[in-house]
Amino acid sequence: MKLLRFSIRSLFAITFVCALTVFLWPKPDPNAPDPKWRELLFKNSAPLLNAPEITVDSVQDDWVRVAARNTGSTTLQYRSAGKSLVQLFQETHYGKQWTTGTWDWCGTGKQRFEIAPDETVELELHFWSEDKPVRMLAAFSEKNTDRRGLVVLASQETVK
Repeated sequence: MKLLRFSIRSLFAITFVCALTVFLWPKPDPNAPDPKWRELLFKNSAPLLNAPEITVDSVQDDWVRVAARNTGSTTLQYRSAGKSLVQLFQETHYGKQWTTGTWDWCGTGKQRFEIAPDETVELELHFWSEDKPVRMLAAFSEKNTDRRGLVVLASQETVK
């Protein structure tokens, strides 16, 4: 009888611990870029720690202007054709998640630009596809580090 009582208590304790672990386990951020981008573009780099703060400034037809503010202590870098035409990456919304789409892979005419701490730059973008919900992202890196990552600039939902 003692063995049966011990087994039932043990089973209850194990079930409780498992349920608590599942409940408290951190959930992935639904607004974070698709992890496949990291595997594809930033495989040998550390995650970006200083991401710019993005706010939508204006929307005109299919063009969106956002402000990217560096609120951190490291200088941020990005690639762009001119200071405001940032290299773009697109994700499409399928089901309940954002998935890797296409990107502006051609580097012709693009240069590296910087955003110093406490500086804000205006970036321009447009959505490439309108048949499904999409969002546009840009790649940023922290100068003199191996930290890189994508940051969501705008989604069709945020600019309507």
